[in-house]
Amino acid sequence: MLTANGIPVVPSTFASDVDTAAAAADAYGYPVVLKAAAAGLGHKSDIGGVRLGLANEAEVRSAFVDVMDKTKADGVLVQPQRSGGVELLVGVVRDPSWGLTMAVALGGIWVEVLRDSALRLLPVDKAQALRALTELRGIDLLRGARGSETADLDVVADVVARVGQLAVGLGDRLESLEINPLLVRGSRVEALDALVTWRT
Repeated sequence: MLTANGIPVVPSTFASDVDTAAAAADAYGYPVVLKAAAAGLGHKSDIGGVRLGLANEAEVRSAFVDVMDKTKADGVLVQPQRSGGVELLVGVVRDPSWGLTMAVALGGIWVEVLRDSALRLLPVDKAQALRALTELRGIDLLRGARGSETADLDVVADVVARVGQLAVGLGDRLESLEINPLLVRGSRVEALDALVTWRT
């Protein structure tokens, strides 16, 4: 769904059996990540549903069995592991008073620790998304602080705006849409994980 709406996503292969998982990992090259995949499965890492840094086929096979045992998932997603860059969160929630509201924040494990975010009511365009990014206290991380790679903020803002457009386009059934992390390395921007919830 994200890819179809112009939001770049890390390559992923769904595997319902261990041989498919091993073949996908070999095709991507190591290290890889395994993530439990099932409808209604939210924060996978909290229940042992994510394995990082798998360096060979034996580790992939062992991790597949372990993840399936712990989560009772339908299968796993196999993805190449990404490193470096800056992780952002781009999230949309349906506020009962304000409607669809977007948060842009430093992502990954830092969301709850740093509490550094900018909020916007949807819809937003690319210029508004760029202004939200520049309001972050951690913006210097994207601007190449301490010798790190400078992010192409125009590309990042375009992706953020596309997330907002997708949320609006999904209509009244959408409860929330969260991409965390959205990995930014120079001009490369990729969603590494996403969660969509629907109103009941």
